[in-house]
Amino acid sequence: MTLPLLDAFDTVSHSEQLLRRLESATAELSKKQGLKDEKAWLDTAIQRVAAARAGVGDLLTRVLRLPELEPVREGHARTLQGAAVDAVERLHAGITFAAGSRAPILEALYGKLKVPVLRRCDREDFEKFCVDFEKRLNTSYARRMFGDPSFEIVAPALAQLQHAFATWRGIFSDEPLSESAAQALRDELDAVARRLELPCRQARLLAEAALTPLKELLENSGVAQKPRKRIKSADDDASMLDEEPVDPNTPSAEELAEFAAPAELGPAPVVSSEPQEEPAGEPAEDLAEEPPAAVPPQKRKSKRAEA
Repeated sequence: MTLPLLDAFDTVSHSEQLLRRLESATAELSKKQGLKDEKAWLDTAIQRVAAARAGVGDLLTRVLRLPELEPVREGHARTLQGAAVDAVERLHAGITFAAGSRAPILEALYGKLKVPVLRRCDREDFEKFCVDFEKRLNTSYARRMFGDPSFEIVAPALAQLQHAFATWRGIFSDEPLSESAAQALRDELDAVARRLELPCRQARLLAEAALTPLKELLENSGVAQKPRKRIKSADDDASMLDEEPVDPNTPSAEELAEFAAPAELGPAPVVSSEPQEEPAGEPAEDLAEEPPAAVPPQKRKSKRAEA
């Protein structure tokens, strides 16, 4: 049974966030004395999620070309934009480490760049920044500096930045997908999401158990958070909707209507085993009158006199 694509996307995305949160919580827990078992539980949680995520790679970026995932494309683009800005900052830190905070290459590349603005700007403005920054990186001066042995330590950060820019651009590709390629992406996303469900659930439980002695760390870590629940659309498989299971022993609406029908006609008549004679002279509609107990005494007496 396949998952709705949006739910599958959220499951895979959540596993990535969960792994980072577990690693952060482990780093914080390592500062505490004792808690040997708790630390082991967190390590196990990390191992479970990391093993289940093996081979995921850039799946979340590749599947965003599917039309069904249009609702999450913009949100994920923001995440990738933030990752690209992180790469810009890491390159700055690498250059500072290699050549100092007053290195001319920093002024040539960054100038008066305001990093927080990059995190908030829209797609068009960020694309302009990427194009401009790449031009600066491709100048003869920048290439000469990065080719110097003293800047060898900066090479990984530079490669990460170039990859981050390309990844961010990749989700806006206008190149159409063939139906076979699209279906292959759907199948891959579904298979990965189903593979991740159980390990992530187990990891959350292990993390909660490990951090229970440290309530504040548990709350701040976010390890107990679950994947978001989306409102299902009419296009989703009805079997996957979040509905309460139907108890076969519960009466249906038609059966309940049968119970309700007699109540609208008043109380059921009392059936006697002895034959009863119809009162002489009584109109047929009098049979629908209220029982004798409800008739005032004087009125009941006058009826007997008439009889």
